[in-house]
Amino acid sequence: MERKKQTNPTTGKYYSEKDFILGKTVFLVGFKFALNKADEYTEKYMEDNGGIFPEADLDHLIQKIKSKGATHENLQDYAIYLMKTLDKNNDGFVNVSEFSNGLKMLGIFASKHEEHTLMRKFDTNGDGKISMEEFYNCLAAHF
Repeated sequence: MERKKQTNPTTGKYYSEKDFILGKTVFLVGFKFALNKADEYTEKYMEDNGGIFPEADLDHLIQKIKSKGATHENLQDYAIYLMKTLDKNNDGFVNVSEFSNGLKMLGIFASKHEEHTLMRKFDTNGDGKISMEEFYNCLAAHF
């Protein structure tokens, strides 16, 4: 495939950078590609350009979570409530699956890219799961 602008066969328009977010499917020269991962450079670029990629805008995503916490007296109570709701197997950690399903249960609807962005931010040590400490510290930094 040569380097040139590619047309989206479903819309007839050229693809733009905002079409290449996680969870999307693109069609290039007769092949179908499901976008499941991105390299660190690409993820950082998306996070730094929230106007183009709102799915990677952490402030926007934290607002989604924060909006559901209005009934709680303080951040600590809300963080404990969220962690208990998300941690279905009560092991003290929230994995990707628990995180995704828990957000839906809480009425916080997020795309695959948004879930990925949140997981990246909350999982500060990169072990693939969120501890209560990581969860609280990230929320505290944005509340």
